[in-house]
Amino acid sequence: MKQYIIEYGLKLLLLLLPFGAFSQWENGQIAVNFSLPEVALVDIEPDVNNRIHFTLSPASQSGRPPELAESTNETLWINYSSSLPGHQNSRSITAQISQGTIPQGISLYLEAGSYSGNGRGKPGQPAGKIELSSQPRPVISGIGNCFTGDGIANGHKLVFSIEISDYTNLATAGDTNFILLYTLTDN
Repeated sequence: MKQYIIEYGLKLLLLLLPFGAFSQWENGQIAVNFSLPEVALVDIEPDVNNRIHFTLSPASQSGRPPELAESTNETLWINYSSSLPGHQNSRSITAQISQGTIPQGISLYLEAGSYSGNGRGKPGQPAGKIELSSQPRPVISGIGNCFTGDGIANGHKLVFSIEISDYTNLATAGDTNFILLYTLTDN
């Protein structure tokens, strides 16, 4: 009987030994690589017609100044996406007149509103009202890793205003066209 118990005990041990050997925990490693390229994109919305128009009409009565039919325009929005390299803290958006000139005696101003929309990250802060010229002027600064969302009501509303700055230099002119260039720059 003893031999019978020993024999069954050995058979049971031999039967369970492989399961014990295969139930051990093993560790493995894999290398994971993640890459996010640097991104700096800027866009003016709406895409269809992002022109602004101002009309200076002659005075309606003698002794009165010329009249600005519409002295402000609030129809455009600026959208942007920014992914910064590790060593860089922020970006800015500048604006400048890249083609054409503003007629003498006229001043054109631009002011970006506060951020609004459905983007994420760290959007920039408006620089306040700036006078546009052929030199780049900051419009929005402190842009971090972010995206503003696309389209109208995302990003920053752009408010353009025009003033007659010097009546002595104001001359009769036909239509005057010029192009504004927006640049997302590294700080």
